[in-house]
Formats: sequence, structure tokens, C-alpha cells
Amino acid sequence: MQTYNGGPRMQTSYLGSFTQARYTGRMRKPAELMLVPMIDIFTVLVTFLLMTAVFSRITILQLELPSSDASTAATPPAFRLEVIVRHEGFELTNGSKLIATIPKANGEYDLKTLSQLALSLKREYPDANDASVLLERDIQYDYLIQVMDAIRSTEEPAPADPAVTGQAQADPSGDALTARVQRPRRVPLFAQIAVGEAP
Repeated sequence: MQTYNGGPRMQTSYLGSFTQARYTGRMRKPAELMLVPMIDIFTVLVTFLLMTAVFSRITILQLELPSSDASTAATPPAFRLEVIVRHEGFELTNGSKLIATIPKANGEYDLKTLSQLALSLKREYPDANDASVLLERDIQYDYLIQVMDAIRSTEEPAPADPAVTGQAQADPSGDALTARVQRPRRVPLFAQIAVGEAP
């Protein structure tokens, strides 16, 4: 005759103790924080940001904007240069009369010729300091900055000194001749620049 002492209650108690022991073992296992992958990600991210960063220098330009207040209107200058930027090129006027037109050269604005004409007008009107840049619609903002730089100042060869020129010609040494060559000087043109829309 066989005797069986176990029953459903004993089996349930055994299974419950086994499950609790496994759960307790899992809970006691220490959690590990993987820092190496995070350091790798931040290293790649910082390198990417440094490679794609744009380091630019900001220059503040003093502009004379049109005002609707009639009381603040000053006496108009004797000569005021107006540069009209059109899609076909530049037009230079004095506000009422056309002075010159500068067409595009090879599809690009001829800024060098613009600077030369501005220099000749500055020599003709040495007291003039005002200018206006008028743009047609759909003209890129970069062209406005280039035109303002072209009429604000330019470079011209320094006047030859007769004493230095004679000494340089008499000196047979090529190094001495190169050392006495004067560098071009920057000449201010029209510094007070206003911006508007072309007619």
C-alpha cells in the first residue's frame, strides 16, 4: 500500500517559494549604467557641431532711413549720389539727372566700375558725403551690402613722391626698389548712405 503525503496545498506553497526566490534574486542584482556609449555619442556630437559651426564677424552699419516727420527734414545737400540697383545693372543719378549707367559684365554687377565712378564724383564734389542706394524688388540683400561697400570707400594708388621715386630709380638693388613701393591707400567716398526702393 502506497502512502502519498503531499497535496495541492503543498505543491502551491513550493511553487510560490520558488517564484519569490527568483524574483528576489532578480531584484538584488545591481543595475549598471553604461557610460561609454554616452561618452562616444557626445564626442561625435561635439565634433560635428564644431565642424559645422559658422564663425562670422558682425559689422554694424549706420543707415539713414526715410522719415515721415517733416519737422526733422534737414536742408538737402548740394549733391547727393543715387545708385539704383536694377536687374540689368546700375544707374547713377543725382536725384533728377542720369549721370551714368553700368551694365552687368558677364552676368555680374560691375562693382569696380561703380567704385571708380564714385571716386570721380567725389573728386568733383569733395564736400558731398550723402548717397542713396535704391533697389528694385527681388534684388538679393547681398548686392545691397556690396554696393554700399563700393561707394563708401575705395582704394587708389598713393601719390608718387618725387624724392622717393628718384632714389628708387637710382638704386640698382631690386629689394630696395620693392621696399620703397608705396601701398594703395583707402579713400573715403560717400559715408552717409540711405536705403530705399527703386522707382
